[in-house]
Amino acid sequence: MDLAQQQPLIDQLITLQREADFEELFLRLTAEQSSNTRFLLKMELNRRGADSRRVLDMRSDWPQACRVFEFAGVTHFMPDEAIAQFQSHCYLYRDRYTLGVYEAMQEWQRKAHSRSLPPSQHQPGQLRQLDVNLITFASYVGRSQDRMHFSSPLELALVSGERLSAKSSDLSIGGIRVSVPYLPRFESGDKVLVYFHGLDKESPHPCLATGIGYRILGQESRDERYWLRLVREEENAPFDEYLARFIDNNKGRYRVSVDHLLSAAIIKGYEQFFLPRMSGLPLFFSKESPGEPPRLEVVLKSENNLHLLEYWRDEKNQGTLAGLFPPRRLSALLPSGDECRETLIYSFTHAVRSHLYFFSATAEELVESRLRDLFFQVAAKRPSFRVYKLSLDPCTLTEADISSLPTQELPLSQDKLLHARLERLGYVGLLQEIPSESVRDEYLAQPQGQHNANALQRFGHEATPPLFEVETLHYVQLRREARYLHKTAVALRLDEQACVGWTRDISAHGMQVELESPFPGSKGDLVTVSLPRLQPLTKQLDLQTLRYRLVNLNQSRTVLHLCIEGEPERHSGRQFFSLLIESNRTKLKTAQGLRRYRGLARALRNIYSHHVFSNPIYINKGKNSIKPATLALAPRPRSLARLLQACAEAPEQGNLYPLLQGDLLRQLMLDPLRAMAREDLPREVEIYISWQRLANGAPQFHSVAASTLVDIGAKRDFIRHARLKGEFYSVQMGLSRTGRPDTNFIASELDYIAKFAIHKAKRLEDELWSVVGVGELTDTTQATLLRLGLDPGQHDSAGPRRPR
Repeated sequence: MDLAQQQPLIDQLITLQREADFEELFLRLTAEQSSNTRFLLKMELNRRGADSRRVLDMRSDWPQACRVFEFAGVTHFMPDEAIAQFQSHCYLYRDRYTLGVYEAMQEWQRKAHSRSLPPSQHQPGQLRQLDVNLITFASYVGRSQDRMHFSSPLELALVSGERLSAKSSDLSIGGIRVSVPYLPRFESGDKVLVYFHGLDKESPHPCLATGIGYRILGQESRDERYWLRLVREEENAPFDEYLARFIDNNKGRYRVSVDHLLSAAIIKGYEQFFLPRMSGLPLFFSKESPGEPPRLEVVLKSENNLHLLEYWRDEKNQGTLAGLFPPRRLSALLPSGDECRETLIYSFTHAVRSHLYFFSATAEELVESRLRDLFFQVAAKRPSFRVYKLSLDPCTLTEADISSLPTQELPLSQDKLLHARLERLGYVGLLQEIPSESVRDEYLAQPQGQHNANALQRFGHEATPPLFEVETLHYVQLRREARYLHKTAVALRLDEQACVGWTRDISAHGMQVELESPFPGSKGDLVTVSLPRLQPLTKQLDLQTLRYRLVNLNQSRTVLHLCIEGEPERHSGRQFFSLLIESNRTKLKTAQGLRRYRGLARALRNIYSHHVFSNPIYINKGKNSIKPATLALAPRPRSLARLLQACAEAPEQGNLYPLLQGDLLRQLMLDPLRAMAREDLPREVEIYISWQRLANGAPQFHSVAASTLVDIGAKRDFIRHARLKGEFYSVQMGLSRTGRPDTNFIASELDYIAKFAIHKAKRLEDELWSVVGVGELTDTTQATLLRLGLDPGQHDSAGPRRPR
């Protein structure tokens, strides 16, 4: 027997050794082998299964990364990644250290040494190579006034009674920067009167006869020079009018500062790269009021999150997402104060006689009802099984930044209508799908409950859920034609295999289809499409054998993007859908949707920018390479912020070393990005991270792609070891290729900056054009622990998890 030729079969048999019916499985898998070959296979399995006492010592390869690891009385010296591999191999041999484990680890060491250093021992300089700049979303609000560089004598009257001669450095209607000979004693927020003596001489006005009230915000110092930053204390209409006219008349004489606009344009530009590409669905809920519980009011959709809305459509093509938030559940989830609340929601559908029934439960409801194991056993066997992370924050009307909306030309009545509509909102949230298709076996590994499946009826949704509105995020549309929402039955055939499902949206040149079961083919396949319910609408065109090509599919292989195959002029599908769309333009909704309030979508976008619940990463193209360059944070604390700044050198920096150490940067980010197109759906990967502290207090990180841990046992071992020695995180990273930047969104800022500093406008455009990819980091730690049957611990002991 040639062992090399039989290696795949041997590997398969090794993975089955833990099964109680292994002997039966062995006979079935070796049925085509001779009796002599079966005997030799058994001998080889017995040889590999023999107990071993050999020491694994890898200090010669990685002296700094290895640590002492004892197993079954044998002391080994290995880095963390090798320990994880060791434990996963032992699991295959019924948790024993055998000769097969030793040989597998010898092979791993050989490959790891030829590839690179293990992740836990970073190469010199790699830590700093993963430094990234930090930006904070929505940090530009309130900084829109013109600020002019202007030096003129003035006098400050402090609360202490001290009078201080000074000079203005720059000024705007709302504030002023003052150069002082020394820093006086003051407290932040102290009131001060400013007498504009120089300004009164240059351009006299009665409003300058008395001091103007300001408050002290802070101080600056550089090279033995000192400045105070002041902000206006109260409204003074005559002074405001005078100062606005003075600044406007002297823009050609004095240099206008555009730094505040430059900062705003950069942040808005980065926001506009990310928001259309985020996979989550922003949700907006009403305030609590007497006699009227909070409810889902409106959602903000884009190209990437449309699949979330489509999942919650019933057999009548009606949106049922609001059924996910019945009053009792929503009241339990709403945050109090300024805290952020997070929870996990599990759902599935059940079809009976052409009716579609929705079931869902939060993690807390499953624990309280003691039906978690039963729910997982029933739900995870269905193609419709979904897992969501829900995050919720309180929100305010000021975050909508209504003054910046392009609604000045609207009648006052519509402006008031928009204001009243926004004032009803009290909470903003994000619904994110956590991919579950590739980890179904982890849900099904939970112990079987004794309950009857009918006990899950308590989690069923109402037959007629409340209505809600759908608004579309404004972004540059790069598709060549509009897509229209339309749901109809569809049958796909790939060779001899058939799949059934329904359309999500249609266009003349393609369609998006959702299937009841995973698609057996792959990207690029040719499929035959049949549209049985649409065929009665036409006698001239055959809609039963339409040829389409698969251009994309999601991770669970149930959502397909199809385009027509062959000459467009002769394609029956293109001809039919062109006529259908042209004849029903007033009835069909575009994928961009309809707007009831002009300015509402922009206002909702502004609100969400204050509460972004994940962390965007921007990958930029340099002269010779691409690399992650910028990390965005929310204005509010989020659970990953501490991890992403743990290795940073400065407060204004982040660092991705805890996630992408060693070869992970290339494997998980750079190589996939090079192979992607802008139209591709985001690629998602889950990363496991162990955060430990050494004896000297220095942090030590070890991260692996979850998919490289071979089975459930290896994942549990990695997590237990991480939590025993420190902290464990799991992070979902989504990756998208970007197209051209949406400079239309920041056109007014760019035009103004170019007017006074064209070189800065050019530099801003160059920076935005250099962005080639956007990543999205989501904390999935709680979902991973619950899925693997591990206790989330103190972070989950008092309800939905709060950011640390």
